[in-house]
Amino acid sequence: MTGVLFLTESFHPVLGGGEGHIRQLSRRLAAAGMRATVVTRRIDGAWPAAETLDGVRVVRVGPAGRGRGGKYAMVAPALAALGRERRGFQVLVVRGTRVLGLPGVAAARTLGKAVVLQPELNGEMSGEVYTWGTPLHVPMVRRLVGTGTAVRNLLLRDADAFVAMSRAIAAECLAAGAPPQRVVRLPHGVDTRRFSPASDDERRALRARQGLPEASIVVTYTGR
Repeated sequence: MTGVLFLTESFHPVLGGGEGHIRQLSRRLAAAGMRATVVTRRIDGAWPAAETLDGVRVVRVGPAGRGRGGKYAMVAPALAALGRERRGFQVLVVRGTRVLGLPGVAAARTLGKAVVLQPELNGEMSGEVYTWGTPLHVPMVRRLVGTGTAVRNLLLRDADAFVAMSRAIAAECLAAGAPPQRVVRLPHGVDTRRFSPASDDERRALRARQGLPEASIVVTYTGR
């Protein structure tokens, strides 16, 4: 049986787009008869270290806590978990390249597994994500970070595939030296059974509930 292991900084019960994407994808793979496993961080010590959700095996490693440093401290325990799970997967999918990208590629090569990198943010492959929006976003620091990122990318581009959810991320992967034939733009899907246009009656009821004029134009934005 073919097995896929997802390596990610956070997963259910954390709520987020990436977490939801992996949960839906792994659930669908398991339903299709594939072995699906997720290795992630046990952010809350009350969460189980291992459980099965909708046919997906979830393995959580330490350390617990919500500090930013925990993402880096999880690397060694996560690599140990990959070794323990090595008989259960042939393909390693790494969500996010900032912390887990390089360790994921190294582990996959050591274990003889295929590895897929899935950047989750713009700027991961260019290095801009490390400084953007911070006091470090100045030319000298950006040049230093860019140089370090370019050296890292020499190793990351050995991955078997890169999944980009947008044209911008696909362009970053190519600019980082990823072979074009290994870069796949695959936008996240939408569950149209859950999210679908409201009927006229539903729209009128929603407007009435929110006190909005029936003929007005309403624009809604969600994001971070």
